[in-house]
Amino acid sequence: MPTTSKSTWSQLKVGLMAMFALLLLAFLIILMSGVNPLFRTTTEVFTYLPDSVAMTEGATPVRLNGILIGKVKKVELSGSSDPSRIVKLTLSIYNDALNLVPVDSQAKLAQQNLLGSRYVNIKKGTKPETIRAGSEIPSADTPEIEDIFAQSSSTLATLQKIMERVNGIIDDIQGGKGTIGALLVDKTLYNRAVEIVDDVKNLTAALNAPDSTMGRLIHEDTLYQDVRGTVGRINTLVDNLNAGQGTAGKLLKDDALYDEVRATIGDLRDTIARINKGDGTVSKLLNSSELHDQLVTSMGKLDSVLDKVNNGDGTIGRLMNDPSLFESLDGTSREVQGLLKDFRKNPKKFLTIQLKLW
Repeated sequence: MPTTSKSTWSQLKVGLMAMFALLLLAFLIILMSGVNPLFRTTTEVFTYLPDSVAMTEGATPVRLNGILIGKVKKVELSGSSDPSRIVKLTLSIYNDALNLVPVDSQAKLAQQNLLGSRYVNIKKGTKPETIRAGSEIPSADTPEIEDIFAQSSSTLATLQKIMERVNGIIDDIQGGKGTIGALLVDKTLYNRAVEIVDDVKNLTAALNAPDSTMGRLIHEDTLYQDVRGTVGRINTLVDNLNAGQGTAGKLLKDDALYDEVRATIGDLRDTIARINKGDGTVSKLLNSSELHDQLVTSMGKLDSVLDKVNNGDGTIGRLMNDPSLFESLDGTSREVQGLLKDFRKNPKKFLTIQLKLW
């Protein structure tokens, strides 16, 4: 009888342990699936996407700007012919996060890692209204990983071509081709650089030599003393000017000169004022309309006389324009020159005085 009781109790303990293990396994499965986590209620909303690659029901997370707020409960075909609404996703959103999703939010697939796994990322909107149970979250365009790889491959191909060209340029430079290659390979540049360094050394040595001109300027104290003396004389001159000594000092410090200049400027202003008022001869010459009229009349008469002279009218016009007068004057001058020559040769011929008695 005691043996039967012990056997029954052992079987009961085994059954209880098996039941506890099954309950623990179910709890872990539910906890890992995350479709309906214990002690946390959810609400279903919907969204439509063009593709559902790498999506798993109950395992694909739903995030709001990267923060986990639920899971993808169901993935199915929507039956729509719209390319952007081929796949219908049922999203299980936690109730405490439902009021954090505005109605203008957008859902799209995001790459979770390089292995290809994805998740639904909801980009939060700006409107104050939030989604409700059974609402649809608009979807945004999601770049396909194949497109990204295609773009990457084209970029890599371009980089490869660039690297090939760079390698070609480096090979040409190493081969001594082009200007840069000649500079790097040719020893002429190196020899010139060595010569320049030697010249600089020789120049430095010449400057440091005390028997050279530059060496004397650098090492001897004469130039320093000369400069110091010149600066001292300049300081003395400035001090004399500030003390009012000499002509320049008096011009700077004497108030009488300032008063005289100010009085002269005042007199000049008075003179200009009187001229502007019409007082005096200068003012009349500047402001009189009669003088202006007389000058205009005189200029008109002068223009008339010049026109007559240019036209050959009158004695002056004939003298300036008649060529016969020039010829007569030229002949007369020649005769006078001949007469003067004869007079110089035989002055007695012209100075003989004859006396006749009647």
